[in-house]
Amino acid sequence: MSKATAVTVIKLDPPDEREDEWNSWYSNVHSPGRFECGFLAFRRFRLVPDEPPVDTRLDDQAKYLAVMELPDTSVLTGPAYDAITERWLATPPDSFEHLTMTLPRFARGVLGLIGEYPDADLPLLPDTRFIFMSAHDVPSDIAEEFNEWYVEEHMPLVLSEPGFISVRRYTHLSDEFPPMLARGGELFTHLSIWDIEGPEAFRNPKFASYEVTPWQRRMRRLCTLRMSNVYEEIARGIAP
Repeated sequence: MSKATAVTVIKLDPPDEREDEWNSWYSNVHSPGRFECGFLAFRRFRLVPDEPPVDTRLDDQAKYLAVMELPDTSVLTGPAYDAITERWLATPPDSFEHLTMTLPRFARGVLGLIGEYPDADLPLLPDTRFIFMSAHDVPSDIAEEFNEWYVEEHMPLVLSEPGFISVRRYTHLSDEFPPMLARGGELFTHLSIWDIEGPEAFRNPKFASYEVTPWQRRMRRLCTLRMSNVYEEIARGIAP
């Protein structure tokens, strides 16, 4: 199977009614339906409330999250993808296809892979069922320094602790694929998806006594944290 070099990330809250039916449609119809235009896989997640128990957790986040794995961004501009778009545009106005894009906190972005660790041969879908999502808005003039700090200092420290399995890092391809946002939706320039064994990874006493390094303090001052939350997987699929 091809290696994923990009993802689409969708954040949103569910409809006020028919949440179970909407979830079934999203997991069993909408997401696998994208395989016909070249998507490689998908994972859907639900926010784990009050996790992680650290001072960087951000409240008031979208309840659901989807990550769609792409071989490259060309699948989003080809005729097969256009055909899917035409079909959903032809569905009734009250269909889930139309409703989903108007849900609170809806945000869809396309992001390119810039690194995966601890090695560059991670499986397309990991065995773990929990992720930690860490996202930042990083000014372009310090993006290089932010990446250096993340890879050279921050990431090795975290991956050395029990419960943290691997991490993939992405940047938003906003110039080529402008974000799609509904009311309350927001995205970010830099994203890290950490595969973790579970929320217990953050019960490590080191997190309670951790002291911010000077370099990290500088990054916190210059960048804006947009997500710092734990999600539990509720559905997945791989293209046949």
